[in-house]
Parts: sequence; C-alpha cells; structure tokens
Amino acid sequence: MRALAIIAVLAGCNAPDRGPRWKAAGATSPRGGGTLRFAVADSIRTLDPAVAYDEISFYALQPLLATLVGFGRDELVLRPDLAERWELADGGTTYRFWLRPGITYSTGEPIVAADFKFALEYVLQSADSPYGSFLGDVVGVEEVLAGKQRDCAGIIAVSDRELVIQLVRPSPAFLYVLALKFASPLRPDHVAAAGTQLRRRPLASGPYELVSWDEGARLVMRKNPRYWDPARGHIAEIQMLENVPRDMQFLMFERGQLDVTARPAAPDYLWITSQPEWQPYLHRRAPMVVQGSRMNVNVKPFDDRRVRQALNYAVNKDHQIKLLNGTAVASHGLLPPGLFGRDDGLAPYPHDPAKARALLAEAGYPDGFRVEYTIAADPELEMLTLSIQSDLAAVGVHIDIATMSLNSYGSAIGKRGGPPFGFNGWIGDYPDPTTFLDAKFHSRSISDESSSNDSFYVNPELDALLDAARADLDPVSRAASYRRAERILHDDAPWIWGFHRLTIEATQPYVRDYEPHPVWLRDYTYAWLDLGPDGEPVPR
Repeated sequence: MRALAIIAVLAGCNAPDRGPRWKAAGATSPRGGGTLRFAVADSIRTLDPAVAYDEISFYALQPLLATLVGFGRDELVLRPDLAERWELADGGTTYRFWLRPGITYSTGEPIVAADFKFALEYVLQSADSPYGSFLGDVVGVEEVLAGKQRDCAGIIAVSDRELVIQLVRPSPAFLYVLALKFASPLRPDHVAAAGTQLRRRPLASGPYELVSWDEGARLVMRKNPRYWDPARGHIAEIQMLENVPRDMQFLMFERGQLDVTARPAAPDYLWITSQPEWQPYLHRRAPMVVQGSRMNVNVKPFDDRRVRQALNYAVNKDHQIKLLNGTAVASHGLLPPGLFGRDDGLAPYPHDPAKARALLAEAGYPDGFRVEYTIAADPELEMLTLSIQSDLAAVGVHIDIATMSLNSYGSAIGKRGGPPFGFNGWIGDYPDPTTFLDAKFHSRSISDESSSNDSFYVNPELDALLDAARADLDPVSRAASYRRAERILHDDAPWIWGFHRLTIEATQPYVRDYEPHPVWLRDYTYAWLDLGPDGEPVPR
C-alpha cells in the first residue's frame, strides 16, 4: 500500500495539465508577514562570514548580514547599505565612508566604524579565512598577513560614524569586495563570547536574525526589526531546509510544502517548462559562472594557437546546451552576461569542422592527434564530455577521458605538471572583470604551488591591459579595456569557450517581487508573500 501511495503522489505531482494550486491574493503593494520555505540539497557549512566560501552558506548569510555597501534587488549596481554615503579621494586610493546614524545589530548594540575595522583585521589574522588576498591592496595588509602586527595601518576608524580605508593603488573593484559578507561589522566582545561556536552565532546586522539552526536539517530566520531599510524584510520568517534531494524538493513544492524550488532535476524541469500556466513563475538567471575546457598552452599541441582555435571550431556548443535542456547560453569568453566590461558584440566560435581541420593541418596535425581529457567525477560532466569527444573525433582529435575526484582534480590542474587538457569552470567572487580575467589569465596568477591561471597563459599585452584597467577610475575607458582583453583571449583561445549555466527557479504565484540575484542567487530579502486574510495561500 505504501508503494501505491507513493506512485499516486508522483503521478499527481506530474500531471501534464495542472497549473499552480494557489494564486496571489491580489494586493497592490507589499505586505508584511508570512513564512517562506526553501530547501537546498547540501549542508550549511558555517555562519562565520570570515570563513564561509560556499554558495549554500551564502544563502543563509545574505539575509543575516549587512555591509557598508550592497546590491539592490535584481541588479549589480552598488548602493549604500550600512554606510549612508562614501567618497573616493587621493586619486582613487582613499575610500571614506560615513555610517548611517543610529544603526544597530539585532541585539540593539550600536554598529560603529571600529566594528568594520575589527572585522577586516579578523579576516587578515584568521588562518582559516580565504579572504586575506581580497584585501591585498589595503595599506599595511602585508605586515598583518606576515604576523608582524595586528593593527592594519590602512583601515582607520576616525570616529564612530567615519571609516577610512587607504589603498596602495587605485582599485575601482575594491568597493565590490566590501559588499562581500566577510566585510560585515563584528564586535570583539561577540567573538570572545562565541569562542569556538562563532560558526553558529552570527552577529546579525542585516534584514533578518537567526532564530535557530538544527544543523543539517533546518535553519530559521525572522525579520530583524532594527534593520534600517523598511523596503527589505517584508517576510516575517524564512526557513531554509538542508540536505533535501532536488527531486524531493520539487515534490514538496508541488504539495505546497515549499514556496520556491531551484535547479529542478531534468524530468521536473522539462515538465514545468512545458506547462503554460507556470511560465510567469519561472525565473532564469545567468549567475557569475562560466564553464569550458582549459588547455595548458605550454604543452604540445596546445602551445600552438591554431590548434586551440581549431578545437573551438570543432566543439558544437548547441549540442551541449541541448544536453543541458536549454539551461545554458554559449560563451565567447569568461565574462558572464550582464557583467561590466563584457563585449556583447563578440560572438562565440561557430561550429565549423572544416575550419577546424584546416587549422589543424596548418599547425602540422593533418591527421589530428590523441590526448587525454581530464574531468572531475560527475554524471553531468561525463555526459558533456562524451559530446565533446564525439565532436573532436569528427576532426581527427581523439580524447581519452580520465576521471578524478573533485578535490584531486582541483588540486592537480593548478600545477604545471598536472593534466594539460580538461573540463573547467570558474565562479566570480564579485561582479567585476578582475575576479575573472586577472585570476584566470594574468601572469601573476601563476605560481609554483597552485595557479588560478591554470592554462599557464602569459601575454604581456594582456597583462598591461589588465593592469591599466584595474586602476582606471574612468568607467568608459575601463570597460573599453576589458572589451579589448576579451577579444585578445577569444583569439588566443586558452580555453575551448563553453557556456554560462543558467540558474532556474520556480516560485509559487503568491511570492511577489522576486528574481534570482546575479550575485547572491537566492536572496528573498526584497520579496513578499501575497497571502489571504488568514495568512495562508489562496487556492485557485
């Protein structure tokens, strides 16, 4: 009987002619109240912003923590948050912030400039934090990182409301760094009191505060009544369920046990996208992610640009996108759609096997060659790699697929003697070209230990262009420099440029004013629930 019941539920949830079970109540302006429930397939690792460096933890930290500057709803434009204003002085090397008057943590304690100084120095002094290098342009950081002193000379709390950060060189991208959650304010007494439990005790400065965390199962947040911005935090409570498989998330969404569901498994995605009544409640976003195939340009045959270009012409991106059920867009380089400096006029390489064969012959490989292609163990990657294998075989290039664990692969590709060819991806830390182009293709990103420039690509012209753009305070000329950089990389082709994966999310009709955020993805702090007078969803 139990098996029959499960079959009945599955059949009901995937009925081909059923739309949403609920509707919006019809309010014309945001209402407060209600509980929003969403689920993730993994665990929250930590709520310590100095350590958190994974997408799942960010889903929890985004509502809980505020920073000097932040992003508006569904946009990449920086806006004042805990700082009411800022100015740039001294040729772009001094940032001066003025905090909003009367701002406090959810505990009622005042937020002062010294709390930001402490938070940034806490990151620099923490052996577990991945963010020390993000502050590399701040005066005095090297001395702190080396353990020579605890106080960072370039971070100055002038008064309770005025904070100054001095840089060794101009850096327009630095403001984006200060929107990351590790830069949220923190009090020394809170760190001392939390001790080893800091990972479970965030000091809430954002629109929500932590109610409870049943680790591995459920995290509950409620509206922070002391947060300064009434345009955020309409929803009274947000519940985040952990370790729920994607197919189960969709079933719970169908039953009304979840208010949103993201990244549905292929059968569920194909079903819901085929239902006309669901279309207004489907949200697609290209986040700061790119995937493709990296080549070590110092290893034959990849040391010849003609070979690298040939492989780009050989791979059929349309096949890959079809295998992903249309949840991707083809790329011409690293920078994702919507990012500042992206050259939207630059087209991806077309699928042209004849051009590929001609370039291979010109490079001295008229009969092609055989090479190993390395991937991390993942069913989806294996499927995509088989498509690449077929495309390359059509032009005489035969790849032997080697599979490694994700951790082993991530460690191996950054080493000079590591796999020379294989699938790769990159996620930007903040919405600026520096976190893509400098990290992946500037020569200074090559090291003897582990290189983020794992193509080991060196181009003095590109280095000079990226260095100039990094310090350029004129957004027009800076954007032009990055467009030029994109064209250089497109032609030199250290990667087989692949695609930008789309994040797909479905919401119940009563979830209003919501779109996946380009940086934070699942940010519900601007959304509201259009529920009935009893606080419950209205049936259709």
